Amino acid sequence: MNVTLVEINIKPERVDEFLEVFRANHEGAIKEPGNLRFDVLQDPRVKTRFFIYEAYKDDEAVLAHKKTPHYLACVDKLEELMSEPRKKRSFVGLLPE
Repeated sequence: MNVTLVEINIKPERVDEFLEVFRANHEGAIKEPGNLRFDVLQDPRVKTRFFIYEAYKDDEAVLAHKKTPHYLACVDKLEELMSEPRKKRSFVGLLPE
């Protein structure tokens, strides 16, 4: 399992727009055959900080996700909404198998 944790910090005045943009990516991602999980989380202390927890069956599924229209549209719109560059960490998911 391939897991990515992405931190996204959004300009305060653009949070609602971010949620609209990311909802489309979320809804598309959870329908992908290799997707196991795609959670959008908000930091309760910093309302402009979001974490995306993505779990895919394997590297091929991740690569397929990055070619989808919903991912490409999201990344294109995200740049203007962020207050700083995204931070990504990749993990190997061990459990559940």
